[in-house]
Amino acid sequence: MEKIFTLLFVLACTIAYTQDNPKQSLFKNFVKDNYINFTDFGGLFGKSYQITPNNIQNPGYSYPVKASTNFTLQTFNGLKVYKNLAIGATVGIDWFSNYQIIPIALGVRVTSGNSKIKKVKTFVGVDAGYGFMWLNDKIADNQKINGGLAINPMAGLLIPTGGNANFTLSIGYKHNSFNTKISNRINESPYSNEMEYNLNRMAVRLGVNF
Repeated sequence: MEKIFTLLFVLACTIAYTQDNPKQSLFKNFVKDNYINFTDFGGLFGKSYQITPNNIQNPGYSYPVKASTNFTLQTFNGLKVYKNLAIGATVGIDWFSNYQIIPIALGVRVTSGNSKIKKVKTFVGVDAGYGFMWLNDKIADNQKINGGLAINPMAGLLIPTGGNANFTLSIGYKHNSFNTKISNRINESPYSNEMEYNLNRMAVRLGVNF
C-alpha cells in the first residue's frame, strides 16, 4: 500500500510540474501565438520533363518530352520567428503521368502587412528539399527509382475569409528531379540503362492559410 501511495504522489508531482513549468508554458504559448499553416492544391503546367540517357550508346544526350497538366498538393507548417517571417517544413505530393513524387522540404514564408488587418495581402515563399519516390519505388522487377532535388519558389495573395483564415492564390516554379535504372541481359551479358529526369513546371495553386 505504501508503494502505491508513493507512486501516486510521484505521478501527481510530475503532472503538477508539467502544468506549472514556466519554460514549457512559454514554449506552448509561443507555438500557439506563432504557428502558421499554408495548405494548397493546383496544377503543374509547362514543359513536362527532360530525359538524359546515361549509357554507352547515348552519353550525355538530352531531349524534352511533351508537356501535360498534372496535379499538386502540399502543406506547410511553420512558426513565425521574426515579424512576418515563418520557417517550417513542407510535405506534399506531385502527380505526373507515370510517376508520383513526395517532396519533403524546409520552407520559408514571408507575408506583408499586419495580420490583424483584414485586407488582401501578398506573400512570398520558397521550399527546398528532396523528392522521394516511395509510391513507385519499383515499377518493374528490373527497375529502380531514386528521388532527387525538389525546389519551389512562389509568390501569391492572401484573401481574407472574414474569420482568422485566408484564401491563398499563388504562382511559382516547381523543379523535381529523379533517376531510373533498368537492368537487363543481352546475350547473357548484364546491361543497365540509367535515365535522369528533370521536371520544370509552372505551379498555380489555390488554398487556405491560418
